[in-house]
Amino acid sequence: MRIEFRFGLILAVCFLFGLAVAGYISYTLEFRQARAEVSERSRVLLEMGQVMRAYTSTEVAPVVRQLGFASFHPQMVPSYGAQTTLGALRQRFPDYKYREASLNPTNIDDRATDWEVGLLHAFQADPEVRELSGEAGAGADQHFYIARPIRMTNPDCLQCHSTPEVAPASMVAQYGHNGFGWKMGDVVGMQIVEVPVAGPNAQAVKGLFVTLGALTCVFVLSFTVFLLLLRRYVTNPLEAVTRATTFTSLGDGWRGEWSKTPLNGQFQELEQSITRLRTSLDEALKEFPHLSRRDGDGK
Repeated sequence: MRIEFRFGLILAVCFLFGLAVAGYISYTLEFRQARAEVSERSRVLLEMGQVMRAYTSTEVAPVVRQLGFASFHPQMVPSYGAQTTLGALRQRFPDYKYREASLNPTNIDDRATDWEVGLLHAFQADPEVRELSGEAGAGADQHFYIARPIRMTNPDCLQCHSTPEVAPASMVAQYGHNGFGWKMGDVVGMQIVEVPVAGPNAQAVKGLFVTLGALTCVFVLSFTVFLLLLRRYVTNPLEAVTRATTFTSLGDGWRGEWSKTPLNGQFQELEQSITRLRTSLDEALKEFPHLSRRDGDGK
């Protein structure tokens, strides 16, 4: 087996092992980055909804209340302001969803779906839970969600959500007897945002293949240069020394000349050592002619 093949095999095995390690590390980092990116987008969207709720409560609602309750104005409701504003944003980014779901909503469009009911029950069961997150769906529909509870903390909200008798008549006429019976401190709903993970995951896979492809290209180029240099500076001189040593040991065609391959460094030192050894051997045979071989018969 030629020395180039041996070195090539060793390097290939080492490269495959290194590529596997690099691939695992790259896979972990890329998908961790994708998850962090999705989580960051979700939190930004959720905070936008929170800001819109606060703006509606502090800026819009007081102005609307000055108009009286002869007719109901949904613009004064924090949930309406947040969902309407971010609903307009969804027209440009349809995969990004902001929603405020409730088990007992005023607007039946805000009624919690089956899997949202489980999140609401979790918030109701443990007052210490401030946020829930995870992934739902599968394939192209897979999405990351973050949910936060909405608790009844403002007594002014009881004007519209305690009983139908004290609520604005125009609101009852528009929405019916829904969204009543709320009490202070209760979890009456939740904010939930959904962000797709297919795009970031695809980018993570692309980044992984780019990394592995770049490493493979670098290895192939380096491997080729290494083999050329190995053959130029190691294999060819070693073959020359091997041939000369064989000729010297067999006394076959020895003329005190080496191959045309230039030698230097340790190979040159080895050449000189073999030459001196051959010269010493020839001198010794002259002293003991009966030991020299004649006609190749060894007698």
